[in-house]
Amino acid sequence: MLTAQDLRQVTFHRPPPGLPGYDESQVDAFLDRVEETLRGRDDVTEQDVRRMRFRPARPGYHAAEVDAFLELVAETLRSTPQRRQAVAPATGAHATSTGMRPAPRLTPQDVRGVRFHKPRPGNRGYEEGEIDAFLERIEATLRGQDDLTALEVQEAEFSYAPAGQVGYDEDDVDTFLDLVVVTLERTPPRPAPPARPVPPPPVRPRPGPGTRPLTARDVRTVAFGKPARGSRGYQESQVDKFLDRIEKTLLGQDDLTAQEVREARFSRPIFGRRGYDETEVDAFLARVEKQLGEGPPRPAALPPISSWKQLRLIKIPLAAPNQRGYRTSQVDRVLEEVGIALDGMIGATSAEVAKARFALSLMAGQGYDCDYVDELMPLLAEELRRRGR
Repeated sequence: MLTAQDLRQVTFHRPPPGLPGYDESQVDAFLDRVEETLRGRDDVTEQDVRRMRFRPARPGYHAAEVDAFLELVAETLRSTPQRRQAVAPATGAHATSTGMRPAPRLTPQDVRGVRFHKPRPGNRGYEEGEIDAFLERIEATLRGQDDLTALEVQEAEFSYAPAGQVGYDEDDVDTFLDLVVVTLERTPPRPAPPARPVPPPPVRPRPGPGTRPLTARDVRTVAFGKPARGSRGYQESQVDKFLDRIEKTLLGQDDLTAQEVREARFSRPIFGRRGYDETEVDAFLARVEKQLGEGPPRPAALPPISSWKQLRLIKIPLAAPNQRGYRTSQVDRVLEEVGIALDGMIGATSAEVAKARFALSLMAGQGYDCDYVDELMPLLAEELRRRGR
């Protein structure tokens, strides 16, 4: 079966001398649509592929090669309905968008005809017998002969294939079950006897508002779960990159603000993958936003400063608009002398740092925040004193 990456990388030869080929721009445009379909952003069908006709052109693409490739495209779209479109959009507070083309509603024939890939080499997939039995229940439910619920599909867990077997690709199965969840949620309930009692889903601990301030280590070690079936979650790489900025801010090496955290937006992961659970990420970022809203980390919250390199990474906040701060040139000069001393060369002594005084800037809103500098200098003097300087 083809993937979106296959569509992006496919190339065709020129036709034999004297024979026309297919118009290159028309073929490329159609394959772009197919690629978007496999990513869940368009709705090209198997029938669209089989009905497609391209204009002849010279030289163009080799017609036989294009026809053979389109046969693979049609087979991919026919046998894997989960590839028609990505499912429900991200709905978290930090989602890029909640607008998305509705996911297709599955039919019993879709369930009966679905085919799953084998897992990648070295990976074990879901045990085939369990999946096949579960698909039979889904098909029966769509025919009105069973009462499987969307919640049961979301919470279903499957064993991995035993040693010596490969099973069904985990992501492929989960993606198809995403569509099943959406279909069952849209299906009106039918009159039936009371449903079997369903045990409550396991409660997974989530990062809560917390009581103590977060540290850089908390941010570096935080872990988020996967979203339930029927939800895509947030793109992991985007969240991880944002967490790196949060960690640096708590170390005094960046200046991320509470507003930037509140306005951060993450897209959904690529089609067929699950990202981080939106609820867990949103809860953790709400905690970060609250903490950053109380002001930048104070010097006492910073890790020990033991080198000029670490000292240079500290971002001293500027004075408030209605306050005059310390002149930046004077403060920077003392910090440079401290950094030289921390690196073992001749520089400022602990006594000189402890006695350092700075002039105020001429206008309000200029210079470094006085309170911050007044907290930082004793810490630096103590570090120099500890080193015998």
